[in-house]
Amino acid sequence: MARVETIDASAAQSSSNDTTIYAKTAKARQKVTEKVSNEPKQLGYQDDDGTSEKLRKSDISKVVHDENGGKHVLLGNDKSTKNTTNRIWYSSDEAFKAAKHAANLFDRNDLDPFTRRYRFGYIDPYRTVSTVREYLFFTKPDLNIYPLDDSGSPQPDLSEYLRTQPYWTELSVMHPEVIKELELSLDSSNPFNNLLGNTVMNTLEIPASEAEMIDTPSNMYGVSYTYRGSSEASENNPTFSLEFRDTKYLPVYHFFKAYDDYEILKHHGHLPPALKYRRNRILYDQYSIYKFLVDEDGETIIYYGKFYGVKSKSVPRDVFSNTDYSNGLSYSIDFGAAFYDDMKVSILAEFNNLYASAWQSAKYEYNVHNSILDAPDNRPAKAARVYRMKSSQAPGGFVYKLKWKGDDKI
Repeated sequence: MARVETIDASAAQSSSNDTTIYAKTAKARQKVTEKVSNEPKQLGYQDDDGTSEKLRKSDISKVVHDENGGKHVLLGNDKSTKNTTNRIWYSSDEAFKAAKHAANLFDRNDLDPFTRRYRFGYIDPYRTVSTVREYLFFTKPDLNIYPLDDSGSPQPDLSEYLRTQPYWTELSVMHPEVIKELELSLDSSNPFNNLLGNTVMNTLEIPASEAEMIDTPSNMYGVSYTYRGSSEASENNPTFSLEFRDTKYLPVYHFFKAYDDYEILKHHGHLPPALKYRRNRILYDQYSIYKFLVDEDGETIIYYGKFYGVKSKSVPRDVFSNTDYSNGLSYSIDFGAAFYDDMKVSILAEFNNLYASAWQSAKYEYNVHNSILDAPDNRPAKAARVYRMKSSQAPGGFVYKLKWKGDDKI
């Protein structure tokens, strides 16, 4: 309700230091019981036609306090107010808010694209996606390079046929770590291929989901109709390429060359799969790629997906046709996959399950920022995990965050 005190015109006296506002009307003067800012001229109004003008002290009739704490300065009904009867007056705070709205700027609580229509668009600085970082996690295949014994443990020697191949005997001596990335059974405590995860240079392209269209037969007038079919076919057998950087010792190159050579020998029947994979009909020579996009805070997940049944299709021999490596050594690898899926919580559960052992064994949890040094926390991590965390601003009241752990104290 408005708090307005009406007084006689003869009683309306104002000194130079009096901050009380008096309004001139033909009938009487009204003394406003609340002070309006410091300068009434800072207030503004808006006409029915959208025009605006600064408020003059002589035009003020009264100040109305609404239920939300806002101040509305109203004009008198006299013609001396220059036909401003229908004008709506705002306090300083409301005038500032109205100016923001005019520029398509809104407070967080004023933005609701589901129940409101913003006729001239709007700017949303609170939920706009800006800086995004991608994390790729490659799982390991489990090639039968060091055969498993009856207990499921790898034997100390290469498989019988590989011992006759000079490339493999030398690889086992020069690059044993590469072989560990090719055979999960050699180090099952970490099922992820850190070699590829650390050396990949570009982002992972994912296929668009596109539905097939089904045409109906034409009727007697030659008219037919097209129905929407399923989009499942577009998700099957996707192909993509990734670029990797390498060193002068070529660990990345040997990973893809050894994988290719193993597939050739398997095709010739020299390398049968382990017994457990034959019994359970498991494709042991394929792997998965997890893709996470995190927000500018470095941990809030805004998108995630997974390629299933991944296999490399090329060996980049052609890169060695060049002799200029001033920008370093890198090459593009072509991949194929069985299918792609995204934004299903089962993907996060699978990811956490794979990293469970490594996560439990790691000693320290790492943050994105080192508060002691006031700098990024760049300690190398040993494991990652996705947590569901409360957020009052997010839909549903929670977000998913990618957390890291490792063994380095500093």
